[in-house]
Amino acid sequence: MLLDVTKAAGTEGRNPADFRPDLAAIRAMSAVLPGALPLAVNGVRVAASIRPRKFVIEGGDDTAVTMPRTAFQIVYPDCSVMIDSGLDKATHDSFSPDKPEPYFAEQFAKLQRALASARLIVLTHHHADHVAGVLCAPNFSELAGKTIITMGVADCMINTPHRPHLKLAPQALERFIVLDYPQYYSVAPGVVLIQSPGHSPDSQMVFIRLQSGREILHSVDSAWIMDNIMEVKGKAAPWVKEDVPQVMAQLRWLKAVAETEKNITILVTHDDELFDRQTRNGTIGRELAI
Repeated sequence: MLLDVTKAAGTEGRNPADFRPDLAAIRAMSAVLPGALPLAVNGVRVAASIRPRKFVIEGGDDTAVTMPRTAFQIVYPDCSVMIDSGLDKATHDSFSPDKPEPYFAEQFAKLQRALASARLIVLTHHHADHVAGVLCAPNFSELAGKTIITMGVADCMINTPHRPHLKLAPQALERFIVLDYPQYYSVAPGVVLIQSPGHSPDSQMVFIRLQSGREILHSVDSAWIMDNIMEVKGKAAPWVKEDVPQVMAQLRWLKAVAETEKNITILVTHDDELFDRQTRNGTIGRELAI
């Protein structure tokens, strides 16, 4: 199913390297769809990679940094929406076959149950730790039927899959809900997707407005850790192929949001210390609702 929303929130003449989303417009779009706003956001860590800080942030040293592989659940009074789907152990192990890294099978089992019970699943981009929980699932057909991807995500999964076994056959697209939108898209009450290519051509951020009035901005992989944002320093891993000007523009915008928008909490996919802090203070729930 293809939903063409190219006439919404037009972006004619926009320079992707001058990344300045309009928060007022995003907030307005978060109120477009009818229905109750979400109550909370929960997070789960299903695995982790251990990397030297010198790969995680420009100018870093050899200190080991734990980088969790996460997914998030938006909880409504009567349903839930999943943001990304984690990855199975075989996919996780394929990144480091000679040096096994932490994998939390019990947490992934909880995530699988949350995916099965969700009303919608949104895949933010095609990288394995975000999509394999759907693509490799035993109940793939069931999950795909309620999974939203963009044309960009679809193109990457078909033509440039993150891992060979995640290559999607073109005919499999018929199972998904496929969007085509230029800049912002209201995907559920209180939830707005934001086009943010750079880390990958198909990357999106997610803005969430809760019933409490709190706002959450999931930066996905524009940054790996919050220090990338606050120091405006990009990743330095030699295997990462990003559009650097686009990513740096996103980091500058995210820092400005962090410093001026005190009602907004920023999520960062792979920051273990931040995840701990946000679950300890109750900003993010530490258990998925199933």
